[in-house]
Amino acid sequence: MDCFATLAMTRYQLVMFLALAACRDDRPPAPTAEQSAQLNEAEDMLNAMARNEEGPEANASSPSNQSE
Repeated sequence: MDCFATLAMTRYQLVMFLALAACRDDRPPAPTAEQSAQLNEAEDMLNAMARNEEGPEANASSPSNQSE
């Protein structure tokens, strides 16, 4: 009977260990204020570059390959 109790306790501990391991938080830490400012600045630069590349030519109709 003592062996059964030990086996049951071992199984219980194993289940609890697996449950705790599944609940572990694997997310990276939140950026600091300085890192957040750098990320915002980089995003603004990329948006500005994208706006510069999308000049008036982006709205022009493309040349036709059809001969008339």
